[in-house]
Amino acid sequence: MKQMQRLHEIGRLFNQLIIYRALKQEPLIEELLQTLEDIEEPADIWLLSGWYGALLEQFPHSQNPWADYLYNLVSNNENYLSLACERGEYPNLSANIISAAQSDLRNIAQLMNWNPNLSFNAAGNPKDEIHWIQPDPALHGLTLKELAEIYKKGSGLFGKYASFTWQSVEQWLKPVEAPDPVTFSDLIGIDYQKNILLQNTIQFIKGYPANNMLLYGDRGTGKSSMIKALCNWFAAAGLRVIEVNKDDLDDFSIIIGLLRERGLKFILYVDDLSFEPGEVHYKHLKAVLEGGLEIKPANVLIYATSNRRHLVKETFNDREEDVHGNDAVQERLSLADRFGITLTFSTPNQAEYLEIARGLAEQSGISLPQNELENRAIQWAIQHNGRSGRTAKQFVNQLQGELATNK
Repeated sequence: MKQMQRLHEIGRLFNQLIIYRALKQEPLIEELLQTLEDIEEPADIWLLSGWYGALLEQFPHSQNPWADYLYNLVSNNENYLSLACERGEYPNLSANIISAAQSDLRNIAQLMNWNPNLSFNAAGNPKDEIHWIQPDPALHGLTLKELAEIYKKGSGLFGKYASFTWQSVEQWLKPVEAPDPVTFSDLIGIDYQKNILLQNTIQFIKGYPANNMLLYGDRGTGKSSMIKALCNWFAAAGLRVIEVNKDDLDDFSIIIGLLRERGLKFILYVDDLSFEPGEVHYKHLKAVLEGGLEIKPANVLIYATSNRRHLVKETFNDREEDVHGNDAVQERLSLADRFGITLTFSTPNQAEYLEIARGLAEQSGISLPQNELENRAIQWAIQHNGRSGRTAKQFVNQLQGELATNK
């Protein structure tokens, strides 16, 4: 009887949750609670075998995957408490919220004490009890104040991921689970642009005035890589990057509505931004950058990359066919002017290209005579995509693989 009481206690503890009541909607927990209703005696614990297998797949190296699973759910849960902590409001939370959260954490701590693996091992002996253990306090013994510090760095998906892509059809933010690991040390020969970008972003993260930015220049010169490196560098400081397709710019108001009340800083990133004369999406971007009725929140900036300085393609027909042609042209050109800072990325000359190739080769541990390295880098640029940071990176990747294979 005692064994079954302990199993049924799992369902009771979940039903008592207040702030964390949404945990019951997690698929694995739903399956657990449904299966527990079918267990009539300790030997029936094997009904949970499929559920436990799915749990093991998530935490294959854990001594108690159930405790780790619950810990991850709690630390990444998005609820009133976690959102308030993300905004830095923990010291001002009401006594009712604090009391409810502490009650939930006590119940969750009891749930963590169950080790289903030990229960399976004991199921063959009816005299053995359903096992409960004390979790490692170093992993799971968090106080509410310590949990608030975790939430301050990001709640829900924003606590687990640093970059996202906007999915217009589903209207949600899809996490980037395997982001490009590029760092600023990988970006050689563009120190001026790097410093301006870093300074503006640091101001933004610290809550000081900062500008929207347009990174303009030739292909392969490091514009997109600069944004990726920015995300990797400042993720721990509370920066999140959301990539928005240029065709979805009319969703900006929806996206901003999702971010306005968050405690983190967000960069809406539009890659390869340019418009043909007949396109009108640029008007949505203009309204967000400046001039719309709804002000852009202080925790959101827009960074865009483009191969066109003025973003909207201009033709002579614009001037000839429109009686007020100059007004139409000026309207399009004003889009680029609404970015506070424009950084120019130019195709490197041969000396700059070789500097990039040498730096990347050194980072990759390639040791070749300088003359040989430079001659091969020049030949690669001639045969492939011309001089650029991207070409230099492709050359070094090929050279590294070739040398490793030959060795």
